[in-house]
Amino acid sequence: MRKVLALILLVALGIGNFMAYNYATVITNFLCGTGEDFSDAKLTLKESDALCQTIGDESMVLLKNQNNVLPLEDYEYVNIFGWGATDEGFLLKGVGSGSSTISSKKQVTLLDAFDDSDEYIEYNQDIIDFYMDFGEANRNKLRFNSSLSKDNVFKLAEPSASALEPLIEDAQLFSDVAIFVISRCGGENLGGTSNGDLPQGYLDITEEEQATLDLIADSFETVIVLLNTTNTMHTGFLEDERIDAAIYVGITGQSAATAIPRILTGEISPSGKLADTMTYYDKYDPTFKNIKAGSNQYVEDIYYGYKWYETADAEGYWSNVSNSYGKGYDGVVQYPFGYGLSYTEFSWEITSLYTFDETGEVKLEIDHTKTVPLDNVNPGTTFYLDIRVTNIGDYFGKDVVELYFTPPYTKGEVEKASVNLLDFAKTPNELDPEQSTTITLSFTPYDLASYDCYDKNGNGKATYELDDGEYKLRLMTDSHNVKNGKSTEVTFVVGKDIIIDKDPVTGAEIQNRLTGESAYLGLEIDALALGGATYMTRADFEGTFPKSAAPTPSGSIINEANQAYNDAPYVGLPAVTTGQKNNLYLATLDGGGKASQSQLEGSGGAKLVWNYDLMADLIDYDSATWDKLLDQLSAQEMKNLVELGGFRRLAVESVGKPLQKDYDGPAGFNTNSLTGTWGGESVDTETWTAYPSEALMGCSWNKDLMFMLGRSMGAEADATSIEGWYAPGVNLHRNAYLGRNFEYYSEDGVLSGKLAAKVIYGAKTNGLTCYLKHFVCSDTGNNPRGTDTWLTEQNLRENVLKPFEIAVKEGGANGIMSAFNDMGSVWCGANYALLTQILRNEWGFRGVVLTDWTSSSGRGGMSVKQGIRAGNDLWLNPGNTIGGSDKIDVNNEIDLKAARIACKNILYAVVDTEYTAKQYREMNIEDVYQTNGTIEFKEEVFAWWIPVLIGFDVLCLAGISILFFKRKD
Repeated sequence: MRKVLALILLVALGIGNFMAYNYATVITNFLCGTGEDFSDAKLTLKESDALCQTIGDESMVLLKNQNNVLPLEDYEYVNIFGWGATDEGFLLKGVGSGSSTISSKKQVTLLDAFDDSDEYIEYNQDIIDFYMDFGEANRNKLRFNSSLSKDNVFKLAEPSASALEPLIEDAQLFSDVAIFVISRCGGENLGGTSNGDLPQGYLDITEEEQATLDLIADSFETVIVLLNTTNTMHTGFLEDERIDAAIYVGITGQSAATAIPRILTGEISPSGKLADTMTYYDKYDPTFKNIKAGSNQYVEDIYYGYKWYETADAEGYWSNVSNSYGKGYDGVVQYPFGYGLSYTEFSWEITSLYTFDETGEVKLEIDHTKTVPLDNVNPGTTFYLDIRVTNIGDYFGKDVVELYFTPPYTKGEVEKASVNLLDFAKTPNELDPEQSTTITLSFTPYDLASYDCYDKNGNGKATYELDDGEYKLRLMTDSHNVKNGKSTEVTFVVGKDIIIDKDPVTGAEIQNRLTGESAYLGLEIDALALGGATYMTRADFEGTFPKSAAPTPSGSIINEANQAYNDAPYVGLPAVTTGQKNNLYLATLDGGGKASQSQLEGSGGAKLVWNYDLMADLIDYDSATWDKLLDQLSAQEMKNLVELGGFRRLAVESVGKPLQKDYDGPAGFNTNSLTGTWGGESVDTETWTAYPSEALMGCSWNKDLMFMLGRSMGAEADATSIEGWYAPGVNLHRNAYLGRNFEYYSEDGVLSGKLAAKVIYGAKTNGLTCYLKHFVCSDTGNNPRGTDTWLTEQNLRENVLKPFEIAVKEGGANGIMSAFNDMGSVWCGANYALLTQILRNEWGFRGVVLTDWTSSSGRGGMSVKQGIRAGNDLWLNPGNTIGGSDKIDVNNEIDLKAARIACKNILYAVVDTEYTAKQYREMNIEDVYQTNGTIEFKEEVFAWWIPVLIGFDVLCLAGISILFFKRKD
């Protein structure tokens, strides 16, 4: 018995020491502190909080304002109903790694916003007390803002209307205004939000909510609904004439809720526009059957979101729809993409259309009132459109100008949506009544092109093309309604098909990479090729609309992918040279000396400075100096730098690369995990700003605001020694039920891409590297490890890849996070066509590709050997969980060649970010988010628990020895 006990203790001791070794930094920071000085961050936090509030001001969407009941005038008292109105019920964030860490000292709930508002509004405390009592009695049924979990996040509970009735008479005496708050939450690994025990569905109003809404609608003169949701809901209930106004307030982060009373009182005029289409029903959504069945097949092809609803309308698909909401389109779509009301009105007028000559200096005016030919125009030529915006209403306000285009369509040929967002801009300042401003939109012929992956028009090409015909460009208030007024349309014409087989930015060849004979490894992403799907076509919407989930493709070819090692690109490369002494260092000690490994890791408080003279050379990715720098790396350094990422990029002594910390996002830096930390760094959550969700930011339609967000994140990062941010997220809202929608901007790739591009550039100018995520098609509720994704290459390029492409080309993105899922049957992180041929070769991306959280599950187990050959450079691997057979073999020639390129990409992101920040600082553009660009480290702390643990181990081993070897008496 003693020997059994001794063995059990020995195993337990081994497990404990294993955990202590792998999570030593986490334990040290938890027990001993981090030694970090966060005082510098306080210089920007006040401004960052103000920015958070401004995002709320500009993003919340006024959906309904019947008889102009808003703004409230001369109202000092309101009644607020709904569990979502309480401090525990009102949602400030979603669930998972995409949520933000919000300090209790900083958070502003709905009630806090009313309490702290400059415009005095008092709410009925008796009603709030009633809901709090209800919450105490129903904690096992309710979602609590402080403890969201998988078990209760989708459970909804509201008190019965009958329980509220005794409060109504006094409430009527208190105020004739009633506000009803409805909340819905989503998150990572919680499944799709269609889960739930509600007969209507999670995104519909519940019976209890409807009964309460009926009660207050019959009892109060003015009724206002606030939608505090991660996902768009079905809000047909708002058509009730007893409901006067409705505002989408989204997920507000630490303080964006302050916008709510300001909007209600008219202190600010709402200017947010929907980043998604809001519909009455699920049954008209072509993605719904596959989403509900858990199938990752995009059989809707390019037609989802507004592109589906508007194209279906153009084809008369809704002609037989007639219901209580309306006929045709009006009976299907409640609020179109881009929709949002204001307290004032604006007129728009195109005043100028122009481009520039080859020198970029001579402005070439074009008569926008006549048809503009494109036949002899370079596809990369940028056209500019000036629009005068005038406030013609009675209130001050800001406006969003939306530019869409309609391409020519031939039945049976290349699929085309009838309405496509081309560009947008928000007025830079609030306009007073009768005040005007001019904004400029831009686009290229390439932006008007469709991707013909099947050569449907029979011209022998599978690439981007502009078919002959007219391209109508229209200024629109949303995806459905053209702006009334003179000069709001421009027509371009193509006389003969224009083939775009060279990228207009990079000049690289464009061709099918994942379709037909040219598909990578012969593994197509089109399920039709494997007999798995019929894609929806505009030529026959009625016959191809998905009426059930598509069958999953099967066959031996799929299973071949997880053993695929693409050695071919590396066979002819020169042998790897290691360990050279070329004395090139990215950073040095202050004064020019070489830094040691420990100094590069932050020990001893040594001051480091970037070597900008070297970076001025290395900013050219093709500079010969790169070979000299890379020759200094040892094989083991390359292996470690690639494999041991994950909330950090290791220090590398041979090239003078400091340790760099990367944190999760995208709504600010996130410290959530099982240990309360990310990446082994315990942090003070008072330090960082928790911004609203991207789903709310997307409704700002404000590029300049997103640039300032990036600057703010860079400033906070600089003050707290952070160099990387896993953000922004640009996966699309393909369906309203996807659990992680709140982490992403929109259903549209152009809106998402242009906002993300500004965030990335803003962050980079302040020394912060962004990892744009998740590349690509990672849009389910659960993290899609090993999930095969099937779609056409046209849909992939025109929709899914579009925000990434824009962020790379317009934002200078130098970091990408690859996705868990497979493209077809090849893991995204090991897909050479995706990570090298499209991302790097076609688009010109230069920088680092990082995996999502490293896992051994899924196809191929996120193998390093596969990934580095495909173009994945860095493994998010804080626990060092990669299997031995999947790791880099330093004695394998191909492994080393691929690892060398991966290291170059990791180092290039460092150079590009730091040199961009330096150049921006030298432009002397002062703002509150300006940083100094120094390299700072935390002070070294004494890990006292390690010698204690060693002593404990010695005592335990002695005890085990006694138990094991002591003879029986």
